Parts: sequence; structure tokens; C-alpha cells
Amino acid sequence: MWLSCGPSRDDLATAKRRLEDPDVLHREAQIAILFGLADGNDDAFELMLSVRPSGRPAVRPIDVRGLVTPDVALLEVAAAALGLACPPGGERLEYEGLTDRYLADYVLDGHKVRRRTQYAVHAAACLRGGLHPDLLMEAGHWEPRLWTYAVSAVVLYCRAAADRLDLPVAAIALRVAEELGLELPATGGAPE
Repeated sequence: MWLSCGPSRDDLATAKRRLEDPDVLHREAQIAILFGLADGNDDAFELMLSVRPSGRPAVRPIDVRGLVTPDVALLEVAAAALGLACPPGGERLEYEGLTDRYLADYVLDGHKVRRRTQYAVHAAACLRGGLHPDLLMEAGHWEPRLWTYAVSAVVLYCRAAADRLDLPVAAIALRVAEELGLELPATGGAPE
């Protein structure tokens, strides 16, 4: 996972220059990850580090402690993808082996990484069920930050939805964007 020692000078300068509504920054984080997925990239590590066509990093610039972080924004994307994988009245996802099935290409090495990824997966499910977890108390002190694990939850639930609906992950990303009322920029990929 990506490591951080806190906000850099560039992060703080970006936050000061961008005195934007937190809701706008929230949507930008959602658009950034869904854009990457819709463009055919479902690698969590690459999504964290990828650069949008505008040249701005996909998620990291709005991660400034005390101002705004993309934690909830990304967990909402994961929750929406979970909703596609398990619509009301539909078959439930089996938790046992979930990360092994849908994040098999990731090395979730070490107890801390596995537990934090598990927390992000659970937090997204809580949001989908109507319970808002206490993210600040539970994960506000984490380094790397919760959003880095939330990216894995987004990928996991998008892959689960793709598997269940027999669609590519890129198409799931477009459906999640639609459900969240987000308009994505045109991608280079061609989802079905």
C-alpha cells in the first residue's frame, strides 16, 4: 500500500488554493476512482497512484488531514458496487473467502494490512445497510490512511458485481457512477 508521513507542502498548498465545497471534493474522489475503473484499470495500487488525463493525481490531492479526505467518498462507491452485487432480495455474498476470491491478485501480507482491508470491506457494507461507522474513532489515526484500504474495497465489490452480473468491471463502474449521479469523463476503454 502507499505510505505517507502526512500531508506534504503540495497537499496543503492545494487545499489552500482549492477552497472548494467539501461536497465537490467528495464527488471528485468518486469520479477519479470510477474513471480509472471505467477505463479498464481494476488494480487498487495503480488506482491509488494513477494520474487522470488532466495531470492531477486521481485521489491523493484531496487527502489533507483536518480538511477533507476521500475515505467516505470511496466507501460510498464500494457500497454502491455492493448494492449491484447484492440487490435487495437477491442472493447474499458469502463473506468467507471474499478477499481470496476477489482480491486474489493482491498480496494482503501481514495482519495489519489484512485487518484494515477487512475493516474497509465491512465499513462499506455498513454504509450500504444504513449504518455509518465511526471512521474517525476507528481509523482516523491510521498510516497509511483509510482511503488506501477503501480503494481495495471498491475493487473487491466492483469485481463481485461484475462476476455476479457477468459484466466487465468497467461496465460496473459506469453503473455505479449512474447510481451515484456522477458523470464520468470519456474513457479510452470500451466497456460493454
